[in-house]
Amino acid sequence: MDSLTPYNISLNSSSPTFIYEPFRDGSAALDHGDPAGDRRKGWRGTFSEVQVWPNPGIENVGLGVPLRETYLDGANVTLNFEVDDNPITTTASGSDPACANSGAHVTVYASGLEYNNHSATLRVNAEEETEFLFYGGVVTVGMSGFDSPNSVVQYIDDTDPGWTYEPGGAWKYSAPAGNDAVGDYNETRHYVCGYGANNNARYTFNGASAVQLLGMLNWNLGPYTIQLDEMIWVYNASDLWRESQQVLFFQAGLDPTKDYTIVLMNYDSNAPNASQPYSGVPCTTIDALVLIKAEPPSTPSGSSTPAGTTAPSGSPTQAKTFPPSDAPTVTSVGAIAGGVCGAAVALGIIALLLWFVVRRRRQLRLRRAASYHINLVPNTSSSRGYRDTATTPDDAIASSVPVSLGYAGGRSPTDRTTRDAKYFPSTPSTPGTPFHQSQTRRETVSAEERPTVLDGASQRTPSSEPPSATHPSSDVQTDNDYFDRATTQTLVSVLNRRLHAEYREENEEPELPDYTSHL
Repeated sequence: MDSLTPYNISLNSSSPTFIYEPFRDGSAALDHGDPAGDRRKGWRGTFSEVQVWPNPGIENVGLGVPLRETYLDGANVTLNFEVDDNPITTTASGSDPACANSGAHVTVYASGLEYNNHSATLRVNAEEETEFLFYGGVVTVGMSGFDSPNSVVQYIDDTDPGWTYEPGGAWKYSAPAGNDAVGDYNETRHYVCGYGANNNARYTFNGASAVQLLGMLNWNLGPYTIQLDEMIWVYNASDLWRESQQVLFFQAGLDPTKDYTIVLMNYDSNAPNASQPYSGVPCTTIDALVLIKAEPPSTPSGSSTPAGTTAPSGSPTQAKTFPPSDAPTVTSVGAIAGGVCGAAVALGIIALLLWFVVRRRRQLRLRRAASYHINLVPNTSSSRGYRDTATTPDDAIASSVPVSLGYAGGRSPTDRTTRDAKYFPSTPSTPGTPFHQSQTRRETVSAEERPTVLDGASQRTPSSEPPSATHPSSDVQTDNDYFDRATTQTLVSVLNRRLHAEYREENEEPELPDYTSHL
């Protein structure tokens, strides 16, 4: 086998790759009597700059960093990227270079794993009035298959003639002129609302070592199946929020010398009668296909192009195709793994970084976070059920991949000011379906009262007493070069000193538990 080099793929908390237990938000929450996903019963999707909670509908747009929050003791989030039922006790500062821009306070990671399939589960051990916010993670896959240490990320739009949409006439096209696909790659999208295995889209490609499929998450979407040659995966795109350019699927371990056919079916055989609350029949979308390919080595003038570097069928022929500035990206340099990008022959996960923040409201009258509580308990269950459809059959998994964005930490996530990630609606406004108000400080408002975010501005309703910002200690006021060179143990020490200082200052208590050996 060729030597492998690491390639990082960032997953935000919205990714269908993550399986949330007992349920995530979206139409799957209806099975649990809560269309919004009550965070006291399960997980709920939110954004760092959202204060007013919307009614369910297909035009809900988040602002800021996507998060998943819960109050439920024992709630789980699992990434089946196939760490392995073994407790993970290694933590590091959120300022670690691998996730320094996420705004997270703590990183949990596993390194030195063999190039193989793995499953990582994070279990929440929460106390009353403790809010757990999950940011996402980074998966490092092994890449090989070419001589050059560089890779090419090639985007194939849904309008590419290489796509085959079946049945003919069933798939609808959203063009830029209709202003219906704002936020999608090239502002175009194909979608179908017929549910069944015959409602599918397929594309044949070659020369790639990894592939990602981009699409949309929304309230009127549902379960879907991905087939890559003989391999099959099942996921769910239902979400309370409208989120464009989400990675519906990713897979490494491809042989760049072979042809592959990827098929998306708007169907799940485990949920043959699935429905969604907005219009009944679940829909699915195609935005773009992303191929990670080898960059061909430079050749002298007049020489022929090396074999094995042809573009995929129907795709653009240029050597490099880069996404627009607002498109999701993959980190091509492994900050923790210390490698450079390449292409893959075997799916290899050598590092998983799950970052999260725990904000505890010690006294409601203080209106601020007084300490950060970390208590992870490994999930010992071996079950891998299907969690995100209107029904919950067993034996299925989930997947997706956009970049994780961050904001300055230390304050309540409902009082952030960073505008790193903006999500824009791409369908006409439609009335939302009423639902009961969740137990939260965010208000429920009607679709008519909800502000429309089209110009990047955010109309925010401040809370009666916004949380105060916490001030980092002088221990972490260092430049980025220091963190780039620092070891994990050094970063853990910095984190502990900061937390000790904040805890003593805010609570007048002498000690804080050691975060490096909490299990």
